[in-house]
Amino acid sequence: MNTSIKATRLNAISTFLSGVFILVFHKQLTNIFEATSSFPFLVVGGVIIFFSLTIFVEIKKQRALAILWIIVQDCLFTLGSLVALIIRPFDITDIGYLLIGLFLIPILFFIIYQSIGLARIDSKVNSNTKLMSFKREIKGDKSKVWKIISDVSNYHKVAPNIDNVEIISGEGEGMVRNCTHKKDSWTERCSLWEDGKQYSFVVDTMAPDYPYPLKTLKGNWTVNKITNNETEIIMRFEFEYKKPIQNILVHPIMKHKFTKVCKELLDNWQNVIE
Repeated sequence: MNTSIKATRLNAISTFLSGVFILVFHKQLTNIFEATSSFPFLVVGGVIIFFSLTIFVEIKKQRALAILWIIVQDCLFTLGSLVALIIRPFDITDIGYLLIGLFLIPILFFIIYQSIGLARIDSKVNSNTKLMSFKREIKGDKSKVWKIISDVSNYHKVAPNIDNVEIISGEGEGMVRNCTHKKDSWTERCSLWEDGKQYSFVVDTMAPDYPYPLKTLKGNWTVNKITNNETEIIMRFEFEYKKPIQNILVHPIMKHKFTKVCKELLDNWQNVIE
């Protein structure tokens, strides 16, 4: 997230200073553009400052979905400005249009810089693989917690994104199960089973009817003893998108939705155990 936040911070500072500059020098800009009124510059300056303040808010919250929305807004502004430079709908000077073009240069830089940062969110070092981890401390001894979370045939009773689970074959490591959600279904194979400690499932993303844009997907569930009556549940998910552009356009949305799903799953487990 660091690259994305650095880019967003620079974007916010640059945007704020640009807005202030337009407000302070609106009369001079009116003369340069040979516009009939300075009011449009006051409006544009105010809007730009407001936009910069929303960016500062997102720097603190660090929400990937919001950063994607900032990039989209920058792209829309750039596209609109390019159209204006081509068709020249306003009765302003050539210098005015030149200034509009120069103003786009830093915006294009921020679009690229923020997009690179957004693509790296949750990525393992020097890899296209994403890693998302969720933890929860629960009151209950380790054996009790393990018994509940290792009931993989009833996973759909606590997971809000799964409607039904069917064990196709085997048990423990090597087990194959089928999961369904609404009209979608997929199969998973248990690649690791350490009784009382952890287990992993690998999803068959290569199946022709696999419904999600993932090249690989593996989940791991672990329980760790904290005290005799406190246990930590850790869920780790490693996955890779089919296309690099999906790291920018899809991952922020997926991260937002999947985080809510995992929180609800942990809530349901906690309610059952406690």
